[in-house]
Amino acid sequence: MFLQKLQLQGFKSFVYKTNLEFTKGITAIMGPNGSGKTNIVDAIRWVLGEQSMKLLRGKKSEDIIFAGSDKKARLGFTEVSLYLNNEDNQKIIDYREIVISRRLYRDGESEYLINKAKVRLQDILLLLAKARFAQKSYSIIGQGMIDSILVASSEERKVFFEEAAGIKEYQIKQEGALHKLEITKRNLEQAELILREITPRLRSLNRQTKKIERRKEIEEKLRNLQQIYYHSLWQGIEEKIKIQELKIKNIEKEYQETKEEIKKIQTQLELLEKGTKKLETYNYLQKEYEELLEKKNRLKEKELILRNKIDSVQKGEEKSSYIASSQIIQILEEIKKELIQIEKFEELEIIKRRNKDLQEKLITLIDKIKGPSPNKEIFSPLLKDLEKTKRGLKEINGKIENIRREIFSFGQKEEEERKRIFDLQRKNHLKQEEFNKISEKLNEIEIELAKLETKREDLESEIERELGNKEQIKIIAERVEKNNRNEEELRFEIQRLKYQLELIGGIDPEVIKEYNETKEKFEFLNQQSRDLKEAIKSLEKVIEELNQTIKRRFESNFREINEKFGKYFKMLFNGGLAKLILLKKENLSPIKDKEKSEDEDLNSFGNLNEKLSKIESSFYSGVEIQVTPPGKRIKNINVLSGGERALTSIALICAILDTNPSPFVILDEVDAALDEVNSVKFAEILENFSKKIQFVVITHNRITMEKAKVLYGVTMGDDGISRLLSVKLEDLSDEQN
Repeated sequence: MFLQKLQLQGFKSFVYKTNLEFTKGITAIMGPNGSGKTNIVDAIRWVLGEQSMKLLRGKKSEDIIFAGSDKKARLGFTEVSLYLNNEDNQKIIDYREIVISRRLYRDGESEYLINKAKVRLQDILLLLAKARFAQKSYSIIGQGMIDSILVASSEERKVFFEEAAGIKEYQIKQEGALHKLEITKRNLEQAELILREITPRLRSLNRQTKKIERRKEIEEKLRNLQQIYYHSLWQGIEEKIKIQELKIKNIEKEYQETKEEIKKIQTQLELLEKGTKKLETYNYLQKEYEELLEKKNRLKEKELILRNKIDSVQKGEEKSSYIASSQIIQILEEIKKELIQIEKFEELEIIKRRNKDLQEKLITLIDKIKGPSPNKEIFSPLLKDLEKTKRGLKEINGKIENIRREIFSFGQKEEEERKRIFDLQRKNHLKQEEFNKISEKLNEIEIELAKLETKREDLESEIERELGNKEQIKIIAERVEKNNRNEEELRFEIQRLKYQLELIGGIDPEVIKEYNETKEKFEFLNQQSRDLKEAIKSLEKVIEELNQTIKRRFESNFREINEKFGKYFKMLFNGGLAKLILLKKENLSPIKDKEKSEDEDLNSFGNLNEKLSKIESSFYSGVEIQVTPPGKRIKNINVLSGGERALTSIALICAILDTNPSPFVILDEVDAALDEVNSVKFAEILENFSKKIQFVVITHNRITMEKAKVLYGVTMGDDGISRLLSVKLEDLSDEQN
């Protein structure tokens, strides 16, 4: 695992989204004082969960958000993301790439994310502990911290050496187990307190249940007898209902057949009584008959006139050129009347025929007014008209005869239909009387069936009331056991059992309910108590195992760190002695006394803080550092010079990194107090460690920069915003070659 990228936005002087890409080996960050180099270290420390604003060089949380400048307004939030490459999968972490992000808004709202999923701070701390780096450990050494390790008290060095020994992961788990132990213990105390309260009440309720058992025996016997009794009653009613239903089924068939016959008769009557269309046919025939008669009369009149004219022509009679005016007036009056009648006709054929007749009259009148024409000119047309008129009379007589026959036939059919209507009405009346009798009989049977069903419903209500639920109705109805006892005997036995129940007395349902609830609660709490005791034992075992693991790993790593501390001290000082001394407290109480009773053991924990204090101090109370530079007899590190303290701190850091290497280490100007010779030594040590540890070094030292693969420069303009310049030294070397 190694640090792949750091992304900042709005963090202190880094306003715009800034990406720092790192490579394996050494990455150096340089720049003038005040340019914002240390803000990068603060950003890494903050994204890894740092809560102390003092370590972040601020007073309140919003101080880490860009506060604005003369040329740039302040921002409303900040976000820092740390990209870790885990492709080698050397750590016990289930991600190939891990992105740890932290956001903070100016209103105080904040959130943590791992691969864009919101998490708790505890999740991040546990992840960092598994990966063996954190914001407070040797993984991040800020300005002044290199010296503070030496000047700190022995108790203050505990946290540093605990993380250096790689036991932070187990300590987090131990704290969680202790917290669960405290909660479990409180839950057990509460459960036992409740058990002590409800036990006397449960005994009292238990005595009352013996009375319930006797009552249940009688109730069971009573229920069995009631089922037999009610089954007998039910069976009797059901048989009667089936008889009535069979009667209804039979009579309903007759009822439906009669109803269908009445319906057919009524349908026939309706068809016969619909005489409106037949009346219209009769009226039409009558009207046509009258029109034909009228036309016949006109043709006869015309025939007579034509015969008279022919006779006159044959006799050679001389006609006057003019006829009397009275005759003309009479003929015109007739024409006028016929015109008036024509207006009343609606049929076009009749109007055409009348119009033709009027034209002929007008022609005749005109001929009379003009006077007779010579015989040769008149005689031939008159004969033609006479023949034509005779043919018309013959045709009309045929039509009149046909209409007379139709009218006669229509009258006969009407008479037959009237007789049929009378027969159907009489038959309908008889069927209706028969239908009414069937309906009355059906109603009587239905009334009797309704009485039986009501009786059955009453019996169902009684069964539900006596036996307690509707399911008993189904059980009684489906019962197949035969009853050899009569209903009177059963009724007497039922009454006797009910009397016995009255002698026993009623039991309050609430008492039974309370007993069941109390018993259930007692059993639940009793089981919970056993489970909690088992959980306490399990947690104690886990705590003890973690305690032993922490102690074993710490002592093993501490011995190795102590040996390598002396080694690197000699390397940096060209001799001398250095060692770490583990300070222990005497007469500490053990975590667990196996000879104590279970209850005493439960009460021996006290509160959580006290327990944590006992566990932490069970190993050691602090760490003392003793160093003796070559040629000196100094044991107290407080009398060392600034350079000697810096070399001693570097020796201690190197010993820790060699023993328990972190995936990456951030160093903020730790070489500031070194001279050129020691700077060379420090740079060589870094270069050697960089083969297995990734370093991000903030430095002004040229020798340290020469060992870096990537060099970042940090600048700040008059707008108060930090900016980056990056150079890959390997690329420059290739170009020069």
